[in-house]
Amino acid sequence: MRLLTPFAALTIAVTLAACDRATSATPAPTTPISAFTGTWRSTSTSTGSGACTAINWSIAPATLTSATITYTATCAGVPVSGTANGTLNGATLNWTTTGTAANACPYALGGTAVPDANADLRVAYSGTVCGVPVTGSDILRR
Repeated sequence: MRLLTPFAALTIAVTLAACDRATSATPAPTTPISAFTGTWRSTSTSTGSGACTAINWSIAPATLTSATITYTATCAGVPVSGTANGTLNGATLNWTTTGTAANACPYALGGTAVPDANADLRVAYSGTVCGVPVTGSDILRR
């Protein structure tokens, strides 16, 4: 029986090590918009006439620094839903949306969303719903 030469043994070891590295999974890169991506829901129990409650957001990245937000909420007592556009500016997602509320009146809302140290999303908003001014803030959780 013939033994491997030291050179042949070294070649086999290097080849096996290279194969092991080539098949290892590489983690997906984190993008600036990643902190916002996912499904979020309101923690607020506010029922003020100029507030939004029952906020639910689903944020999907559009680019490295922008996102599409699909949402539902009740603002000034009126159900609203639709799609908002968000643009990242540093660690803040600036967003805007317009549409027609459930009772066929127009609304326009905008604001900011900022991730906090607890992995929550702090949202501030203002605008009008059916001609009623709304303004406030909420903490959204995954």
